[in-house]
Amino acid sequence: MTVKTGDLITVTYEEREFEAIVIDPNGLGPGLPSVGFGFGQATRYIGIPQPTLTRRVRVSSKDGAEALETPSGKTFRVMQIHGSDHNDYKVIEVSDWFELSLDMLLNPGKTRKPTRENITEFVRWFAVKGFYSEALVALRGVYSEKDSRATTRWMQQRQSGKPVRKTYTDLLSDLGVHNTTYGKLTNRIYKGLFGLEAVEMKQRWLLMAGDPKIARNYISEERGVEAVKFCENMVVQMYVDSLDEAHREAISLTVRKFKLHPQRLT
Repeated sequence: MTVKTGDLITVTYEEREFEAIVIDPNGLGPGLPSVGFGFGQATRYIGIPQPTLTRRVRVSSKDGAEALETPSGKTFRVMQIHGSDHNDYKVIEVSDWFELSLDMLLNPGKTRKPTRENITEFVRWFAVKGFYSEALVALRGVYSEKDSRATTRWMQQRQSGKPVRKTYTDLLSDLGVHNTTYGKLTNRIYKGLFGLEAVEMKQRWLLMAGDPKIARNYISEERGVEAVKFCENMVVQMYVDSLDEAHREAISLTVRKFKLHPQRLT
């Protein structure tokens, strides 16, 4: 198969799937392509909000070339690539994303704490995996796929013992949403899912017995909270450049997934 610039490929690394873009079919040598992440992909994998990345792009006055500048002043080449899906991407080579991430941890500038935590998690995963692979080679002379899977399971178990991160509120924080707006967005989700604002829906859960509207369109508090969390996560996943659009699409998908009927509760 001929590899071309702009080809979109799915790379599975340590049980994680990454969508990458081919930059140069021979970037690492004959027949060895170099690949990168677009800004949207980096947002999903590394956790740096796309608006933050876009704001840091600088255009050279000499040749019009684009580069992303970190708070420390380091710059990383940004390439405009037309993808095989007919979309245009701003792409940075994968190894540059790692160096960029490390630089933002060492020199955060005004980078918000939730973003720094996202970057730390991304870098930590690959650093630990890499070290253990080298350690096992040093000890046994080999690092097998079985070793890799075992290490991954161990890391996942360690991660599962940590508190779940509030990715939805992290997104709002990184976008500069004022704290007073959080409640309005929460009510938008509740109204979209249940037809009632958060306080009203929680009161109905308390008084669910004997309420014919709730009985006819029953959803338990446990299931309702699950739906809200799913919707918040979908907002994060769906966000590109419009918080309003992300909420609208996330609510629509959540209503379908949980078979909700918000219009019947009002």
